[in-house]
Amino acid sequence: MQLGTEFLKSKIARRFCLLFIMCAFVPTLALVVLSYNKVIDQLEEQSLNRLKREAKAYGSSLFDRMVRLDNELQIIGRNIEDGKKNTSGNQALSSIDNEPLFSGVYLCNEEKKIVPVFGTVDTEVIKSLWREDLQEHDKPFILSLPRPDKNGRVFFGTNIRKTDQNSISIIGEVRPEYLWGVGPSPILPPMTELSVYDKNGSSIMASVNAPDGDYEELPDQYTSQEPGVYRFEKNGKTFFASTSNLFVEARFQQTGWHILLSQARADMMSSVENFRQSFPFVILLCLLSILYLSVLFIRKGLEPMEQLKEGIKRIALKDFSKNVDIRSGDEFEELGESFNEMAGKLDSQFHALNVLGEIDRAILSSVNKSQILATTLQSFKNFFRCDIVLFVTNIVATKGHVNVHIMQGQRKGDPHRKYYVLEEGEHEKLFPDSDHEILQDKESYPGFLKSIDGGQLSNLLYLPLKIGGKVNRVLILGWLEGHRFKEDELNQARQVANQLAVALTNSKLLEDMEKLAMGTIQALARTVDAKSKWTAGHSERVSALGGRIAKVMGISGKEIDTIIRGGLLHDIGKIGIPIAILDKPAGLTDKEFAEIKNHPAIGAKILEPITAYHDILPLVLHHHEKFDGSGYPDGLKGDEIDIRARILAVADVWDALVSERPYREGWVQDRAKKMIVDGSGSHFDPKVVEAFMAIVDMG
Repeated sequence: MQLGTEFLKSKIARRFCLLFIMCAFVPTLALVVLSYNKVIDQLEEQSLNRLKREAKAYGSSLFDRMVRLDNELQIIGRNIEDGKKNTSGNQALSSIDNEPLFSGVYLCNEEKKIVPVFGTVDTEVIKSLWREDLQEHDKPFILSLPRPDKNGRVFFGTNIRKTDQNSISIIGEVRPEYLWGVGPSPILPPMTELSVYDKNGSSIMASVNAPDGDYEELPDQYTSQEPGVYRFEKNGKTFFASTSNLFVEARFQQTGWHILLSQARADMMSSVENFRQSFPFVILLCLLSILYLSVLFIRKGLEPMEQLKEGIKRIALKDFSKNVDIRSGDEFEELGESFNEMAGKLDSQFHALNVLGEIDRAILSSVNKSQILATTLQSFKNFFRCDIVLFVTNIVATKGHVNVHIMQGQRKGDPHRKYYVLEEGEHEKLFPDSDHEILQDKESYPGFLKSIDGGQLSNLLYLPLKIGGKVNRVLILGWLEGHRFKEDELNQARQVANQLAVALTNSKLLEDMEKLAMGTIQALARTVDAKSKWTAGHSERVSALGGRIAKVMGISGKEIDTIIRGGLLHDIGKIGIPIAILDKPAGLTDKEFAEIKNHPAIGAKILEPITAYHDILPLVLHHHEKFDGSGYPDGLKGDEIDIRARILAVADVWDALVSERPYREGWVQDRAKKMIVDGSGSHFDPKVVEAFMAIVDMG
């Protein structure tokens, strides 16, 4: 076939060309470009996440080295102390003279008298940095001396001995290549730059491979929206950086360092450079292939499509008398034959399809199993003019038993249901793995049918239903007088039976989804409660009590379900609270209590992305609000607080009072009830308290 342009004189051909360009070229090009950008973005995102992890890992490794340095100084101190007690003391140091951790170690007393132990000693620097108050604490200390070359000197010190008159500190200057992890045992990730600031973030203590520039102004240049990752420009290059705060208060007297780990974007994305160069050729080859195949398809399909278009116009006018004549010798010819066959059947099936459409809509308009069965069985009985319709379900749990829904006689409404025991060998006949079965021999009828129709049915139509890949349900249509089955009638019956199987499957899926959703909520609640042994079962008890209060107050069933789900998840924000605070046996400090007060906002933030949980967000966020406006986090008062959150507030406090906590025993109920009543109007909604007391008084 020659690929000329004469076929474009046809209007439909031009439309096809435009269609292929719009539907193939443009989407393909857009998809390719989008995919390319997506790959680049994902690679960059992975690199940024890796940089964040490396910054945290570096901080942890740096802290481990600091701990080791402190331990080494303590060992040196003990050796010195033992040496003085024995002979010279210097002999105790001979085993560590070659240790590369310190470039120099020396002693310092309260009068700033410097006594070298080994290595290089800069006494003037030590005198300028060391303070007497450093010996007032048992914790070791860190001294730093920033330098213009941004590689400051770092000294570790520990108080090794105290007497009535004075205390002696041992101080060692750390080898920077060991401390920052760039020596024989590196911890700094490859192709990364390191900057370390003091606790104020103003003085730089170390700079390893970092680009030139004033890093003190770097925070003002952060432009990345990626949490924890910062983007800045320096010397014409783009860099990404991640920070890690090194908190050393638990071990040392200092308050910590700020660690900045950065990497050039060019180093991050070096792996995609070859892909970037070959990508345009891939796009061009793809577009040329689409163009070539499109022209071939248009030319070959133009003439058959024209005939089919005319045939469709006739069908649109309900003219089924004239056939299309396509002799292309390919699939279009088969399509033309199928089109003619379809046109021949449409007229006879037109009325039947309308009726079946009504049945389908009735089935698919509901997800209630009982309603679906009632609608379908009644529709089958009316449409096929049968005398009885049975829906038989195999009861797997009790082998040989079936559940039968019966629609019989002139009775309208819901089918009645009975249970029957199958006779031996009836199960395989009753649930055949086939499209349909026609029975006319009464000897082959199931035994339980005689108790329903008295043995009067002359023939039956079995329509097995496959749900979950197995035949465990069957529709049975029965006629008292002989009935002749037509092919179209069988197809229509099979079609509606399939729709019934789909509707029942959807109903089952909906039930499973609801169970899964509730199970997920309960699992989340137990996850929160399991964080502390003191709160085990707390969320489930609050949920149950909140539902009971809501029921007494006359709240709708749907809202009660929301309260139950909200009660299960009201404390999910405690996932973000340290266990040391949750299980603290003593009273909380102001700072700790302030952190506890964050858990409603943390919980709301955790659940916010989940659309299905939006209705419980107010309950999670505001269950610690007080009726007089003195609660948290938003200080809402009165009706500003969701009534469901007000209900959970009472249930939450009650369970907390009567339950054991690490800092107190559980209260007796009389004392707890008094506190609830005393808080009516201030802490709690009086209406909720009234309903709660009715429940408690009932026991």
